[in-house]
Amino acid sequence: MGLKEISSTVPCSERHDVCVDIVAVHGLGEDQTEAWTRSDSGTFWLRDLLPIASLRARVLTFGYQADTSSFSGSDSSQRILNHAHTLVAELQADRDLSNAAERPIIFLCHGLGGIIVKKALAYSASRISKKVEHLYSIYVSSHGIFFFGTPHNGIESTSWQLMVHDASRAADPPTELQRAMTKNSETLQNITDQFAPLAKQFHIFFFWEGLQTKLGSFTGFVVNEDSAAPIWDNTERSSIHATYAQMCKFESIKSPGYKLVLSALQSVSTIFTGRNDITQELEKKILATPADDAPRQQKRFVCYGLGGSGKTQFCLKFVQDNRDRFWGIFWVDASSVENAERALSEIGQLGGMGETCTAGMYWLTGLETPWLLVIDNADDPSVDYARFFPAGERGHILVTSRNPDCRIYATIGYYEFKEMDPEDAVTLLLKAAQIKEVMDSKTRDRARPMAKALGHLPLALIQAGASIRHNICSLEDYLEIYSSRRNQIISDQLAQGADDYKYTIYTTWEVSFKMIESQASVVATDATHILHIFAFLHFEQVPATIFEKAWSNVQALNKSEPSQSVVRRVFASIPYSGVLANLFKRLYASNISYDTLELPPLLLQKGTRWDQYRLRKALAMLASYSLIFKDKAKESYSMHPMVHFWARDRLAQNDRQKWSGIATNTLALSIATRFLASNQYYRRSLIPHIDACLHGEHQKFWRGNTASPDQVTKAIQFATVYSEGGRWVEARDLQEQAVKACRTRLGPEHLETIKAKADLGRIYWNLSRLDNALQLQRDVMIVSSKALGEEDPITLKAMDSLGSTYWICGRTRDAESLGEKAMIGMKKVLGPGHPDTLMAMHNYARTLMHRGKPKEAHIIQTEVLSGRAKMLGSEHPDTLMTMADLGMSFHALEQLSEAEKLLVSVLEARKRILGQEHAYTLWAINDLSKIYCAQGYAKKAEEMLLSILSVVVRTLGKEHIGMTMTMHNLARAYEGQDKWAEAKATLVDLIEVQKRKLPPQHPDTLMATAELARVYVHLEQRDEAKNLFLEVITAMKEVMGEDHPRTLAAAGQLAAIHQAQSQTQEAEDLN
Repeated sequence: MGLKEISSTVPCSERHDVCVDIVAVHGLGEDQTEAWTRSDSGTFWLRDLLPIASLRARVLTFGYQADTSSFSGSDSSQRILNHAHTLVAELQADRDLSNAAERPIIFLCHGLGGIIVKKALAYSASRISKKVEHLYSIYVSSHGIFFFGTPHNGIESTSWQLMVHDASRAADPPTELQRAMTKNSETLQNITDQFAPLAKQFHIFFFWEGLQTKLGSFTGFVVNEDSAAPIWDNTERSSIHATYAQMCKFESIKSPGYKLVLSALQSVSTIFTGRNDITQELEKKILATPADDAPRQQKRFVCYGLGGSGKTQFCLKFVQDNRDRFWGIFWVDASSVENAERALSEIGQLGGMGETCTAGMYWLTGLETPWLLVIDNADDPSVDYARFFPAGERGHILVTSRNPDCRIYATIGYYEFKEMDPEDAVTLLLKAAQIKEVMDSKTRDRARPMAKALGHLPLALIQAGASIRHNICSLEDYLEIYSSRRNQIISDQLAQGADDYKYTIYTTWEVSFKMIESQASVVATDATHILHIFAFLHFEQVPATIFEKAWSNVQALNKSEPSQSVVRRVFASIPYSGVLANLFKRLYASNISYDTLELPPLLLQKGTRWDQYRLRKALAMLASYSLIFKDKAKESYSMHPMVHFWARDRLAQNDRQKWSGIATNTLALSIATRFLASNQYYRRSLIPHIDACLHGEHQKFWRGNTASPDQVTKAIQFATVYSEGGRWVEARDLQEQAVKACRTRLGPEHLETIKAKADLGRIYWNLSRLDNALQLQRDVMIVSSKALGEEDPITLKAMDSLGSTYWICGRTRDAESLGEKAMIGMKKVLGPGHPDTLMAMHNYARTLMHRGKPKEAHIIQTEVLSGRAKMLGSEHPDTLMTMADLGMSFHALEQLSEAEKLLVSVLEARKRILGQEHAYTLWAINDLSKIYCAQGYAKKAEEMLLSILSVVVRTLGKEHIGMTMTMHNLARAYEGQDKWAEAKATLVDLIEVQKRKLPPQHPDTLMATAELARVYVHLEQRDEAKNLFLEVITAMKEVMGEDHPRTLAAAGQLAAIHQAQSQTQEAEDLN
């Protein structure tokens, strides 16, 4: 049991030169020796064969109790987890004591052993906190995994007795372990889900049994091919001509599968070669501990040079070799400002700070553990990339750029990437071509002319190697084909104004492309079409599902369209909810079709089911020629930026226009469907591709007032995705054009125009352009009432939206009247449980709170909370919003204990789900501070608010409504501690901002002014207090009403001042 060293191919005196640890993990019903030993000859190949293969390796086996009885009577998933934990702990300890913590690891796994290794690596990858980070080294050091008959997708129930080699088990009831190993079991799926994001880090080899197992009357495969060797990109798979039990037991070098396994073991090394001098220099500079008297500074190194010269690959290799030196490594695509900000936002979310760019940089700034930030493709001379450097002296940053001026960002050095060293270039070419005799002198002599012709450029060498690897040509023949294609490129002026570098690099891709094109098959045609589409999307992370979703929507749109009356009923009945609910109801309310759109044959295929295999074959063909590559963790595909540029640049002008349109059509169709909340992540992943389609020089999306119906539909779809992703400015620009086009083509009272204007009003609302929102929403309500009737759901939602805008503008009486009408209408037309009705009730209850009617609000909020929790779940953002409002009505009703419980729950949930710096999290802190003040814990409230003050300024701005809210609550906390001078100063600053930013006589300004008057009373500045109270009471009567509780409270406080000054008549007049 446990970890045992079997053999080392290196003498003890040379152990410091061991290159790799090979760790073998056995399967079910085996032990750590039996699993790898031939019973007939006793050959233990890990000990008896590997040494003669001259591998500089140390071989270990890991043993665990693997009889089926050991898994009985308990949760099998827990037993697997326990074995995984033990494997990680023992392996880390052994390597640490051997001074080999950084040595690469290759795992050999049979059957269940592969499941344990997957779980172990997922566990190791999660050990990043300070106390257990030493366990993280196992994940970091693992380079290759060989799976022999591992049931990734489970086994058939009839194969169980074959796996345990016990025919008597056939009639037994299924055990816990047997259920866990059954095909598509939840246990196996969970482990695969945890492992999948990590898989791209490893060289993975799948082997399945080529011979059936016989046991009594049973004959069959133990683990079928589809389970033992799932189709994952960038993995290798092969059958071994042996049974399940014998497939990992080799008697001699002639045994079936041995040479295959040995060759794979030898090949587990990175393809990137060379630049050892700069690698050593960078490691020395970036990893060295500075001297005590050296100035502290952030370590930044810049790699600049030609595209395709190996900058990104160099950084990837550096990251791979040194990933155990950093607590975290983060990659930012800086090809556009939007992409860089998005990547940093994801880092902020990862750190639990909130999904904003500033949150990401702030989180990195505060990390005390070493981190590495790679800012890739920083090529735009007009962008100051220093804006993406976290502040302070901590951290390490690598920058790659084609712009030599980026050298100014370097603090520890820079390096210009040109061509590779000639011998390194030859090695890279041979590795890329998978020619085994890499160091053979004759082979290298044959490769040198080709490497020289390719300018010793890494990207060109890898591309040429792919052509040779696929038997397009030999080393000798490639030069002839290359020269022919190069001359053709020059004669076609494909790279006009290009230098020799561009001709060189373009030619390698043209060779591959022409070989694909010449195959004249459906797969090849699909591959070329996909490449053309990719050329006009962003070059990174194109979702693999984009084509299936587009095809599905083509099928839906080919069906007959419903009538307008049916449309409205469908529109009203779609069960979506949330602040963005009205953004999600698009397709079935549209009378604009995509019938005239040009699409590739892949999206026009007939049948009732999408042909996933056809797509996979086309993508695999492009990947095999190194034109694209797959990110397995995100199920997406990417291109090198230079390949992306070539793919677009090679097309004639007319073809560019054609394929840019097809790419835009494909993208739009992939989202032209009902906006389900479950697809939100997918839609957000499309934003960089929408940017590419709309902002590229190849695409003029709008052509004056002549926008076609399909362009209007695409604009609305893209605006909706932008809105959902918080890109309100881009959404506004598209939606304004859509409204203009709809009004011109369809008229102001057409359903499409009404909906487009309603969405534009919501966009204005989120941009705080409240005057524009009010004007548009009034217009929508009036036109909708006239065209559809006052009880049409669209009209009622327009009322609700306008009421919400009245509320935020401080026109609470108008908001109350309109909100009540919308709520009653929706209850009648849609029903009390419909999500739109719940939204209207939520908005109306909020208005009632501000109208001083907490009892009525509380009743409605309780009903909304019940409905939303049942429909959406207790931690959905909309449910939490209602829960927070209910907590504040408890506060108004002086039920402070209940209020505190709700607000604490809301705050904890928002921190966990949205992040510590999200606006809604900050809002919850403000609400909770009010509760603490009311409970007499003003000091606690002050501390909470002061702790977020800098966050509010940084994330929202000094004059954002969130900042004014925080300042007002901070003033209350000061008052609760008799800090009247601090309260006065805070309120004076607050009111100055409110008068500048809010409409005249806004309720928030009036309440702050009344608060300031009360502070003046405590400061014995009664005349100033009287003047403020007189001013604010007059305004409150006009805005809120004479009977509003706040109006009455202010009047009562002014009366108290008169009474204290013996002004009895004035006091009586107020009462």
